[in-house]
Amino acid sequence: MNTLKSVLVRWWMVLILLALMPVYVLIAVNNERNVDYVNNGFFTFWLAGNMQWHGQQPYSSQDWVNGHHENGATWIPNKIFPYPLPLALLTAPLGRLPIDKAYILWDIIAQLGIAGCILWLSTHWPQPNQQRYVLFVLFAALLNGNIFLGLMTGTFAALYLVFLVLALFFIEKDRPILAGLMLAGLALKPPLLVVTCLVGVWLLIKKNWKAIAGICAGGLGLLIIGLIQDPQWIGKFRGASENLLGMRLGNQPTLPSYTRLLCAGDLPCTMALYGLAAFVLLGLFFWLLWVKRNSLAPLEVFSLAIAFGLLLPPYLWSYDYALLLIPICYTAFEFIRRRASYLPSTIFLLLLDSISLFGLFLFWQNPESEALTIQRDMWSIWVAILVLAFTCWTVLRNKKQPSTTNVI
Repeated sequence: MNTLKSVLVRWWMVLILLALMPVYVLIAVNNERNVDYVNNGFFTFWLAGNMQWHGQQPYSSQDWVNGHHENGATWIPNKIFPYPLPLALLTAPLGRLPIDKAYILWDIIAQLGIAGCILWLSTHWPQPNQQRYVLFVLFAALLNGNIFLGLMTGTFAALYLVFLVLALFFIEKDRPILAGLMLAGLALKPPLLVVTCLVGVWLLIKKNWKAIAGICAGGLGLLIIGLIQDPQWIGKFRGASENLLGMRLGNQPTLPSYTRLLCAGDLPCTMALYGLAAFVLLGLFFWLLWVKRNSLAPLEVFSLAIAFGLLLPPYLWSYDYALLLIPICYTAFEFIRRRASYLPSTIFLLLLDSISLFGLFLFWQNPESEALTIQRDMWSIWVAILVLAFTCWTVLRNKKQPSTTNVI
């Protein structure tokens, strides 16, 4: 009996992941059967990885377009790979597989990565009852519309979530250089570097020069990897990024999309109002860092940086809200600790799921339009706003460290 208990205590995360594996496989197989993954975001990553095995260049317009035609893709929104070139190497293992197998495999890996992050985050609250509550958090993640959209489109949001959780892990384990390297990994999706910069401000305040050196080293490493692949990749990527911003402005759950509506489509007004809103948000973030400077734990800093950092970039999609799982877990488990009840956390999680699922419903029901109106993906911004509000409130009211009091 003691041996069994010891195994359960030591390997409980692994056992939960193994128990969930059939569910994740079923979801992945179902998505493969029902999603046109040859004409969505996953094909972009798979093709970039596939090119690595055939001597083709993701930043060659001819190779990129021909790759779409050869694989039966009719949706060609970009003339080249629209992400930093080093990401193409990272996708090479997926590109080695047939696209249907690669899609299923990535869907399973992404779900396991998300679940693993939630399980590890729950260990910040050591009470047995709260760790058992993580099963409900995992269930809530399955129902989250933003995560579900990311799985269907085969995006890499789960990868960036893992980078952030690993960075938090290494900070807490006093491995600052490794933490910095993980934070630099967000450069593979440049808008997410806002999160890295916000965490970097806190690292500067703490004079954690090793972590900052890790960020710089990681960024330099990615730059060199790209230069080895294509000496001109930076200029090519800059052109693709400018094209993406022009295509996406007014279509995403971001501040510029809504300031564009307020400004009736006028671009100078849009950017001026966006700048003002970003200034206010940054001011609030810096104020929180200053007010709580003597008591902020790394998890609180990461939660704030993510909650603010996903609203500040000029473009992001709602599936990138998978990163909000860190502040969501922080808020949910803090509610349990402070209220000695599961009810506030349960309501919070169900509310987020309801809003995200409603946003997903509107995503499918509201087709893209040239009219100046709220577009398909813009509805999900209310998830980010709600998480930001609750995270700020939770951090401001945090006066105690997690206790060992059981909840009822």
